[in-house]
Amino acid sequence: MRLLIPLLPLLFLAALCAQSPELTSSSVSEAVEQLTGHRAHMTNEIRLLAGSHLAGPAVTLRLVRDEKASATEAGLVAIKLLEAAPAGSVVVATLDGEKAFAVFGSTFAALAKTRRLAGFVVDGSVRDLTDLKRFAFPTYARGTAPGSAGGHYRIEGTNVPVSCGGIEVKPGDYVVGDEDGVAVAPKERYSEVVAAAKKWQAEKQALVPLIEKHGSYLKALEERSASERRQ
Repeated sequence: MRLLIPLLPLLFLAALCAQSPELTSSSVSEAVEQLTGHRAHMTNEIRLLAGSHLAGPAVTLRLVRDEKASATEAGLVAIKLLEAAPAGSVVVATLDGEKAFAVFGSTFAALAKTRRLAGFVVDGSVRDLTDLKRFAFPTYARGTAPGSAGGHYRIEGTNVPVSCGGIEVKPGDYVVGDEDGVAVAPKERYSEVVAAAKKWQAEKQALVPLIEKHGSYLKALEERSASERRQ
């Protein structure tokens, strides 16, 4: 099992992400698909449960079913992961197999918020939802469950590639979540994605008032094209 975090690259990525504009999951998804031809958004079963927008580099946690697993050992590994992660990181955790077990709850959310992490994305469940909402800590998951994954799952790896919500997430990949869902950009194409996402987002925001003005999508496009030709 890999327990060590490649700290310097993640620190660099976290600093880089902090300098980026508040991109939407839609703009990142569109940008990644344009650049790579691959889907970049998680299934809509991974949904916002607490907090709001999140963005940052991924640190990952993969859990596999094991009814003989030590809840204490798994908890310690998760604690070390959160306490070593750079501020601004997004913790992406996946349960292999049944999803109706809680990976994180109020104590881990309190720790993550204190460590200034960006949020949780869980392909599985969380618990203590009232506390998570009170903390306003960004949390995305399939749902809630009162029972813990501890004692039913062992941690197979940390900072390894994981499959979350139907897409691959690698350590350091740029994760963006909002009310629409979660999108992921490969870390090696971060700069390209940000540029393309900014462009797509700006074009869309500029088009909306033109549609409202004309009551017509086609006329809005015509006005935008005419404006671009005059420039």
